[in-house]
Amino acid sequence: MSWFDQLQTFMPHGMCLLWRPELMFLHIASDALIAAAYFVIPFGIAHFVRHRIDLEPGQRSAALLFAAFIGLCGFTHVASILTLWYPFYVTEGWLKAATAAVSVATAGLVLTIVPQLLRLPSPKTLQKEIDQHRLTLAELSAARAELALRVRATEVELHQAEENFAQADSLLEAVIDTVPGLIYAKDLLGRMTMANKTTLEVIGKPWAMVQGRTDLEFQDDKRQAAAVMENDRLVLENDDAHEVEELMDHPTRGSRIFLSTKRPLHDMSGAISGIVGMSLDITDRKRMEAQLNQTSRVSAMGDMASALAHELNQPLGAISMYLEGVKIVLQRDTPVHPALKPVELAREQSMRAGDIIRRLRAFVSGGDEIRRSESVADVVDDACRLALLGSGDANIQTVIEHESRDISAVMDKIEIQQVVVNLVRNAIESTPAQGSNTITIRTGRDDQSRACISVEDTGSGFTEATRAILFEPFKSTKGTKGMGVGLSLSRTIVESHGGTIRGDTNPHIGSTFSFSLPLTPQAAVV
Repeated sequence: MSWFDQLQTFMPHGMCLLWRPELMFLHIASDALIAAAYFVIPFGIAHFVRHRIDLEPGQRSAALLFAAFIGLCGFTHVASILTLWYPFYVTEGWLKAATAAVSVATAGLVLTIVPQLLRLPSPKTLQKEIDQHRLTLAELSAARAELALRVRATEVELHQAEENFAQADSLLEAVIDTVPGLIYAKDLLGRMTMANKTTLEVIGKPWAMVQGRTDLEFQDDKRQAAAVMENDRLVLENDDAHEVEELMDHPTRGSRIFLSTKRPLHDMSGAISGIVGMSLDITDRKRMEAQLNQTSRVSAMGDMASALAHELNQPLGAISMYLEGVKIVLQRDTPVHPALKPVELAREQSMRAGDIIRRLRAFVSGGDEIRRSESVADVVDDACRLALLGSGDANIQTVIEHESRDISAVMDKIEIQQVVVNLVRNAIESTPAQGSNTITIRTGRDDQSRACISVEDTGSGFTEATRAILFEPFKSTKGTKGMGVGLSLSRTIVESHGGTIRGDTNPHIGSTFSFSLPLTPQAAVV
């Protein structure tokens, strides 16, 4: 039914009131005030929702539905006023139906948020919580201020501790660098993690070239490095301290012997993290021990030589006289007798044996010999003659070269001759039986203006045992063949004269033994 049809079908509501003014005014005034109030409330709710951005979506929807419900109620009261004159009751009914639908929806949503609203604290409760929070905040501020004071005090203590640690580290570093021994630390792979000044001096390299590297990487002698790393491995494997003598080359002092004490390092959990070690140079002590041992051995040899000289001189003299008589008889019967040469050779060997015994006895006892200025060339010539006596090897050629016959050195002639004899005899024994071989004996000056004597051969070279005798004289010569006692004795003699002895070998070329002696003042000036 259209709006105009409603006006023609129904009578106005005012007729029900008999158009009495006082009733008309009462209804009109009441509905107007209610409608005005209903129209104002939705605007307040909308303003509240707009500025309360913290509302949850359910709360916001409920507020807006409530505003729509109140607004529609206002329109129903306006419609009640209009129906007093215009009877559009159908339209008013639909308006009330819409208001009813919105009100039902609002009521249902409000029921769902009522539990939330009930949980909201009252202003008194909120004020109590605010006061409690303020008290808590004040306590937190006080605690924060106290914590700041403690932090500041702790920072001061930490700074002081850092300074103390720095001083302790500096003192410890100074002590470690002052210690004459080698102090070092390595990790599980043998890489250097710490080394004092003495260690770096022995290695001959700066810390930048040693840090984080193994002995095989920074040591020049790989054999020595491998031996050191093997000792380190035993310490880690046994998890126990280990004391061992180790050989290392010093950049200026040559080969040195160190007594190394190594211990495993453990971390906080007790696991092995590396090793720490200390090594002391005991080369001089070892040399003194070797010299004392050598002196004892030489003394015993002297006693034996005296006994041998006493027991053998007479039979050797008798043998020499007997051979001389045989030689005279053979020459009388046949001037060129085939047995003359063997007889002469036997006689020379018996005389040589007696000469060797007398020289050995003079050497070990001191005899009447004293050190004096001697011509190096003359001493070497006599020693070579003695060493070559009776050798008679057709495949060995002997060459003696003198830089000058005026080179003189302070020496004990018998002792130095003994050294040359030992070296020449060693050269003869090391040359092969086949082919042509040469032994070259040279005298002259070395680059340090010292008298130098060298013996070169074309043999097969010497062994590691011989090298040990030359470079590690404190080691026992037991088990070495041929050259053991002779070389050890030769080194003792040369070093007692203030000289040095060395040996070089090449399996394809041969061996060279050389030693030097201090020149006499006159020879050193030349």
